Amino acid sequence: MGCSKYPHMFEPITINGVTWKNRVIASPITTNRVVYEGMPTPEGIDVYETKSRGGFSQITVTESFIDHEYSWRHEHGLDTWSSPMTTFHMETIMTLTEAIKAHGAVAACQLNHVGAMNHPDAIPGHKNPIGPSAYVREDGVQVEEMTVEMMEKTAKQGAEAAWNLKALGFQVINLHGGHGWLLNQFISPKFNHRTDEYGGSMENRAKFPIMVCDKIKEVCGKDMIIEYRLSGSERMEGGMTLDDGIEFAKIIQDHVDILHITSGAYQDHVNTKAFSSMFDKHGCNLDLAEAIKKNVHIPVVAVGGFNSPKQVEDAIASGKCDFVALGRQQFADPEFVNKTRDGIEDEIAPCLRCSCFNPLASDPDIRPIPSLWHCAVNPWGQRELRWRNAPKPLNSRNVVVVGGGVSGMYAAVTAVDRGHKVTLIEKSDVLGGQRWFTEIDSDKEALKAFKDSMISRVNHRNIDVKFNTEATKEYIETLKPDYVICAVGSHPFIPNIKGIEAAIHATEAYLKPDEIKGKKVIIIGGGAIGCESGYFFASEWGCKVDILEMRDRMAKDSYPSQRAALLPRMEKSNMGLYCSVKIKEIKPDGVVFADKDGKEQYDKADVVMYCCGSRPNDDIVNSLSGVCDRFVVTGDSKIARTVKEATYEGFCAAMDIL
Repeated sequence: MGCSKYPHMFEPITINGVTWKNRVIASPITTNRVVYEGMPTPEGIDVYETKSRGGFSQITVTESFIDHEYSWRHEHGLDTWSSPMTTFHMETIMTLTEAIKAHGAVAACQLNHVGAMNHPDAIPGHKNPIGPSAYVREDGVQVEEMTVEMMEKTAKQGAEAAWNLKALGFQVINLHGGHGWLLNQFISPKFNHRTDEYGGSMENRAKFPIMVCDKIKEVCGKDMIIEYRLSGSERMEGGMTLDDGIEFAKIIQDHVDILHITSGAYQDHVNTKAFSSMFDKHGCNLDLAEAIKKNVHIPVVAVGGFNSPKQVEDAIASGKCDFVALGRQQFADPEFVNKTRDGIEDEIAPCLRCSCFNPLASDPDIRPIPSLWHCAVNPWGQRELRWRNAPKPLNSRNVVVVGGGVSGMYAAVTAVDRGHKVTLIEKSDVLGGQRWFTEIDSDKEALKAFKDSMISRVNHRNIDVKFNTEATKEYIETLKPDYVICAVGSHPFIPNIKGIEAAIHATEAYLKPDEIKGKKVIIIGGGAIGCESGYFFASEWGCKVDILEMRDRMAKDSYPSQRAALLPRMEKSNMGLYCSVKIKEIKPDGVVFADKDGKEQYDKADVVMYCCGSRPNDDIVNSLSGVCDRFVVTGDSKIARTVKEATYEGFCAAMDIL
């Protein structure tokens, strides 16, 4: 079924005898939980089937490693190289492909070899990793140069894995030739310093990737579709440029069927846009895809932070690409395609690119404890099977939700969707809670879109919203609730600093642009919000911003990837960043503080702000406690944290209503 509003997005396309029903595909992303001993788990099968059911035209299973000796990096990829496979092993994978194709999607699987980026502890016998050239990595690990025999063996292993995948029902091989992995290493001047026929010119450097592609076609037949994932530019010193990417694409196009254009390297996944940050434009790699598409005759896929149907439609309609791949957005809303088709795109939960995923380090010694993927805007994500099998409500209950922030709205929507009668009480005249400043901060565009999507979901449902209403115990009792969900949020913490009355909270400053723009600003508190606000004032409003932080580093409470994206931008904006300081006094024209060496300093400013965390609205919570036997507190009104905790707790509270 097409869509009149987005005709290009929903136009079918046939390649090598296989038809895609639309132009939106689910990009391969390591999910950290869908495979056990090389076989998909029931939860994993359901995760992928959910996306297929949601309308994506291709579902790509991530990272099946083609060489267990040198290629294996982590335990989350399908085992497609064991020979012979057990019947149970084959049946679980066939169940996965069957689940994907049952809803009209093309089944694809990524094949990968990490090459020089592996770690000896992840290689049997603790051998050194292999790559196009021998060198010593920054972490001291010796990389061994691959011989021609090793290349031929690797190509053969890739072809055998591809043949197994074809036999098990997959139609497309997504061959990972980007992000700093082995195939990328061969074509990159940063990694390939060979002087034989596999080094030097791009024609020579491309010989090994061609060898792998041709071997797959030889073993699997010409009908086995190869989607080659290419970093159009490595975006790093000494690495591939876009010109290199174009040259390679022109060479490889006759050996593959589709080119999937990403960028960067996993070693620096944020700054090179292998995974774009909230500060990057949506469709950040589209320029690379466009440039390559102009030089090749096969279809091109663009990827990189797309999170709205309009972005997808514009990219395809403009001729810059033939497909758009959604990475983290497929987890944010697996129903992305269906909602677009059905005319309810305003309910799409947009990916915030908040880096809630947990990239695994190549070194097991420094690898963080693996965390389950937990999407900030989709509590169902990666938990579909569990929640789908959750107990159904025994009866329709009378539910009162107090607070119209994201936690309260998620609770209200979930409760009404489960068949309950819901009243939502909001003391102001609008929904959205503390996310009002997203209307101003351009870096919070996606967060604003999420807030708006939740408001749309509330408006599209039979939820009785009471605006401008104070939620007193007496009033709630008149509603005779069976359940009360308290999501009244938090308030800014006011630090006990002499002269604090002369300062304003950082978010309050968003409402005073005429008083802030172009001024010298000091922010007391360098946590995530303080740093992000300071960066906005510096980059958008032309302020000279100093941030004073008592801890030993800025944005210490941010996700690592988010911090990695933010700090370089703060430094480029010439912000003054002072850690390990102690605030002594706030004066009308500045701040007195002791620096990390204990030396007293005086920093002058036109405006002083504080951003020192938040505290739950305990007074409201305590005043309502006992209003109902089933009284649950969620989100910031429990403990001030992030959007992820707010949505998840609101969702869980509603799911618990039986």
